[in-house]
Amino acid sequence: MIDIYKSQPELSREDMETIVMDELKHPYYDVCINRAKVMNTWYQAEHDEYLYTNNILFSEKTYIIKQSSVESERDYQRKLDRMKLFPLEQKFLSAQQRIYDENNVNREYGGDRDFWTWKEENFDGESDPATEFYRDKVLYVKEVLGFGAVVTDIMVDGQGNTVFDPQGNVVPYNVVLRPHEIFHFGFRQGILTHLVTRQLTFSIKNEKIYRWTAYTPSKVYMWEQKNSQKEFVAQIDNPFGEVPATLLKGQPDANSSFQIGKPRRYSLKGLYLSASELFYDLKQGAELFGHPIPVMHEGILKSMSGIADDETYESDRIVESVGMTIVIPDDMQVPSTMLYQADMQGLQYLRDVIFNDLMGLIFLLAQVRDKSVVKSNVSGNAKKLDNIEEQGLLATTASDMEKVENEVLKRMARVRGEDYAEFTVTYSKHYDLSSAQEIWSDISEGMQYHGLTPAALKYLMHEYLRKRSAPQDWIDKIMTELDEHGMPQTASELKDLVDILPPEELERRANIGIELSKTENVN
Repeated sequence: MIDIYKSQPELSREDMETIVMDELKHPYYDVCINRAKVMNTWYQAEHDEYLYTNNILFSEKTYIIKQSSVESERDYQRKLDRMKLFPLEQKFLSAQQRIYDENNVNREYGGDRDFWTWKEENFDGESDPATEFYRDKVLYVKEVLGFGAVVTDIMVDGQGNTVFDPQGNVVPYNVVLRPHEIFHFGFRQGILTHLVTRQLTFSIKNEKIYRWTAYTPSKVYMWEQKNSQKEFVAQIDNPFGEVPATLLKGQPDANSSFQIGKPRRYSLKGLYLSASELFYDLKQGAELFGHPIPVMHEGILKSMSGIADDETYESDRIVESVGMTIVIPDDMQVPSTMLYQADMQGLQYLRDVIFNDLMGLIFLLAQVRDKSVVKSNVSGNAKKLDNIEEQGLLATTASDMEKVENEVLKRMARVRGEDYAEFTVTYSKHYDLSSAQEIWSDISEGMQYHGLTPAALKYLMHEYLRKRSAPQDWIDKIMTELDEHGMPQTASELKDLVDILPPEELERRANIGIELSKTENVN
């Protein structure tokens, strides 16, 4: 196999230093930031005061809700105060995170299994497990922000010395970078030739420190920036032999020749705003569709109704003569606030027809089910069909994340000197994410209609036990029993095998069936 990495031209330290010192951004940097800012704002929905320390990816609602040319400053501020953004992007990302439910990710490790079992539970720089790392961090950056990277590094101690495990191998870990942290990168023949990152950290005195890191296939260069001063820190050999990063791309961006990605639902941002504005208007429906209720002094009301001052009156006569009104004593001042009676029919029409239709369109285009309209009393087949609209989104997400995980895991194994071909990650890509119940149905139907080979049966049983979160020792025990005894058979099935199998094998299989029957009777 051709060593592609060694054949790549490498940028020098002077080239990397020029990028860092002059802060040269990649051509699509500003585009990535603007897109990420829009969708991150839709995800958060409301301003988080803590984020003032780093507001590159967040803006207040003014970034989303623009002022109309015919809108006064007072009306605009009133709208900003009262209008709430729908966190639709958060809803749709949570739908994609379903791919990590029910053990839908199967990670198989070679090499030192004890180390990798520990590593799966301490996967990144914050010691988060692998599932949480990919589900909550990587998927968020990839799908919501649209562009980022997973960078692999090697653990060092406080003195900068490499940390080794008991077997003398290095200990890799991973971090996820957001779009504003990827300052510069380059490709050649599909391979990263360099990557320059800038990450914000804080000193013990809460001083802002920017750490610049430049990766090439053979070297890693580091700078530290306080205020506007950059200081060269270190140059080390790159133990990976490649730029140790996997770029994350949400939806493909053809305008950049597919070098960057964009947020998955970036094209829906206008519909998000339309739904939020319409709901804001519905909240003011009493003013939009309401009828003013007049407020009158008692003397004026009697006069208009033809009732003498000293005559008693009934409210029905007032309504017949004047209509609905609010009566106040003659010596009371008329309130300045007009009271309204809402036209509920108009509000109901808007809510049921316009708003619901708009929300339904958003859910349809986002390829996510609106579970508020899912009927619970339909058949199982109907529910399966109802799931189909999410099939494409979930299958695409699973395929993308499987590729990312495999690339990262093999890079970690390679730097430890282990055979990376033994490391694989597999994501379920069925429309309902291959639930345990579905797998058991496949096993039952396959056994009933004799459509399962022994190898297929073992595979499905292993998947079923994994989805049920069975302990590994029980999985091994059951799989061994399948190898030795096979599945229990009925008396009629054994009768058909009388002239085929030897008597001792028939007796063994019959005993398995008897033991199974005893167990079922006890239960």
